[in-house]
Amino acid sequence: MLAASVAPQLSSAACPTVGHKMAYLLKTVPTHQVSVLAHRGLWGRYAPDESTPENSRASLQAADDACMDAVELDVKTTREGVPIIMHDFNLGRTTDVFNFFRNGTKYNPISNTGTNPAVSSVSWQDIQRMHLLTPSRNLTTGYFVPDVEGVLNYWVQNGLNTPIIFDTKTADAVRAINRVAEGHFSSPQQVVAVKVNATLYPTYRAFRADAPSILGIPVFTTNMLTKIDVPAARANWEASASALEINVKQKNGLLQGQLDSIQRAGKASGVFNAIPDGPRSDEFSSNDGHCCYRLSDLYFSYSGGKDTADNRGDWSYLVSQGYTFITTDDPRGLIGFLHSRGLH
Repeated sequence: MLAASVAPQLSSAACPTVGHKMAYLLKTVPTHQVSVLAHRGLWGRYAPDESTPENSRASLQAADDACMDAVELDVKTTREGVPIIMHDFNLGRTTDVFNFFRNGTKYNPISNTGTNPAVSSVSWQDIQRMHLLTPSRNLTTGYFVPDVEGVLNYWVQNGLNTPIIFDTKTADAVRAINRVAEGHFSSPQQVVAVKVNATLYPTYRAFRADAPSILGIPVFTTNMLTKIDVPAARANWEASASALEINVKQKNGLLQGQLDSIQRAGKASGVFNAIPDGPRSDEFSSNDGHCCYRLSDLYFSYSGGKDTADNRGDWSYLVSQGYTFITTDDPRGLIGFLHSRGLH
C-alpha cells in the first residue's frame, strides 16, 4: 500500500504545502486569499502547452508545477464501476474511442454524429487503452484516460503538492474515491475532497456514511429547488461541513439567501466560474459532449421565482459576492485578477 505523509508543516519553498493549501481552501486557517481550483487541471489554451488535454496527468502536473491552489478533476464510472477522470458522460469528445469500435468514426460534436458511447457502457479494460485528444481535437496525444487510482498513484510517486477535488455524480464513485484515498494517504482529508450534488446527499451524515475519510463539499444549483428542500439541506451541511458551493447566478438570485447564510456562519463559500468551452464562440459543450448551449438556455424559474441572468462568467461579480473559492478553466488568469485586488 502506498502511503504519503502530508502533515501541513511550513516549507522553505515559495509554494505552500498541500496541507496549507487545503486549509486555505476550507478557511480553517485565517486568510483573505480566494482559493482558485483549476478545473480539469491546467490544460488547453490556459496551460503553458496548449496541446495539454483536460483531465489528464499532464494537466495535473502542469497545475502542480504552477503551484495552483487545488485542481478539480471530473469523475465518471465505467461499466464495472471503476471511477475514471472524465468530464463528459460520454467518450467521443475527448478520446480516440472511435478506434476501438468496429466501423467507428470520429465523433463530431457540432453534428452530434460519430462514435460517442457513454462511459458507463464501456469496460475499464477497453477505456484504459484509449488516448486523450488535444483540446483542438485535431490530434491524438500519448496520454491515456486516467482512473482515480492512477491519478493518486501519480500524485504520490511524483511528490505532488496540490489538493485534488474530485467532482462526482454518483454514490458509488464517492465510495470508491474514499477507498482509494484511504489506501494512499495517512491523512486523506489533507489531500482529497469530493464535490457532491446536494440532491445526492441532502445531509452531511449520509455523505459521511459513504465517505468517512475524505472531505465533502456539497454543490447547490438552482435546478435543485424543485427536487429537494434546499434550505434544509444547506442548513444540515452548514452545521458540519467547512465548505459549500452555492451557485448564485445573479445578485439577489434564487440561491442568494443560502450563500448569505453560510457566509454569516463563517464557512468557505464556492462557485463555478462559467467560461465557454464549446467549439463555437460563447457556447458550452453539453454533458454528453455535443455542441452547444448558452447560459441563457438554462435560466431557471419555478413557483418561487426565476433568474434572468447568469453572471458567473464575470470575475468582478464573483468577487462582489464574497466567494472564498472559485473553480475555473482559466486559473492563471483568475489568479492574476485576484492578485491585482489583493485577494491572492
